[in-house]
Amino acid sequence: MITKNEELKIKRCLDSVKNLVDEIIVVDTGSTDKTKEIAAEFEAKVFDYTWTNNFSDTRHFAIKQSTGDWNLILDADEIITNFNIDKINNFINSKENTIGKIKIINLFEEDNEVKKSNAFISRLAPKGVYFEGSIHEQLDTSLPREIVDIEIEHDGYLKTNKFNRNISMILNELKNNNTDSYLLYQAAKTYYSNNMYMDALPYFDKFYEVVNFNTDNFFDDAIILYIYNLTKLNQFEKGLKIIDDVFDLMNNSCDFYFACGVFFTELVSYNPEKYMNYFNNIEFSYLNALQLGEYTKFEIVEGTGTYLSAFNLGVFYELLGDSVKALNYYELSYRFNYSKALVPINRIKNKGFKLKF
Repeated sequence: MITKNEELKIKRCLDSVKNLVDEIIVVDTGSTDKTKEIAAEFEAKVFDYTWTNNFSDTRHFAIKQSTGDWNLILDADEIITNFNIDKINNFINSKENTIGKIKIINLFEEDNEVKKSNAFISRLAPKGVYFEGSIHEQLDTSLPREIVDIEIEHDGYLKTNKFNRNISMILNELKNNNTDSYLLYQAAKTYYSNNMYMDALPYFDKFYEVVNFNTDNFFDDAIILYIYNLTKLNQFEKGLKIIDDVFDLMNNSCDFYFACGVFFTELVSYNPEKYMNYFNNIEFSYLNALQLGEYTKFEIVEGTGTYLSAFNLGVFYELLGDSVKALNYYELSYRFNYSKALVPINRIKNKGFKLKF
């Protein structure tokens, strides 16, 4: 792992991994706190490295210090929550030339609520595989990928102060390659994550001009975020065109349908007289998100295929005055363990409506 001033988080990370690996390599890029001392307490091999504004270079250095045949790449703000050691041993003994994709649960804050998104990232690699990209680095290899039984929780998106560092690195790379769809997406995403929606817009627009729908495996996530960004800016005409353009490519993603549900809700609310013909698209979108449920092809925001869509359908039907349907979907949301649904459930029940089975 690469560290700098991670004394508040590195202990829990190393606690989670210490009994699962043969050695721990920590490459520190200039900590002024107790990061290195804490790492040493776990008998980690700690190396100093001069930061060059390039994560891949630093990852290369770290991997070169490893004596193992396989490397598990972690960040200090991550903890291992599941690691099936028997299955992992079987994987590394039988899949010599395969990259392991692990499940990462990202915690982030939205609308004053901590939410989760699940993604599968290439992090378990055989010796000799390195990275490319100065930020949001990726494994530089054509080796096949396979999902392995490792799960990690990452809270680095919660109240961090890394925006200036990250955006400057991305924009610097874009100076050399201003049509790189992945870098354009990362620039847009970084601005969006900091509520800078207008700053994000030109990068989303440029991304959409150059992206390859068929080969860029981040296309789905980027389009969904693009729709949210357009919603935030009330740029509904452009959003309608994007949704129409990509619908056939995206209609097996619950996140896409959920984003459409949010979009059409805001669209109709913004100008009911002009956009009322899209009203039924709200119900259509959330119902399809629920029908698809949550699975692993795409990066999934937890709840879009379950409790969040059910809750929003409850809101939709309650606003229509259909308390029976509203209660059904609020109850469904609650059965998915969404405690927020209890408030409208109690509100409707106190009015004398009972759930129909």
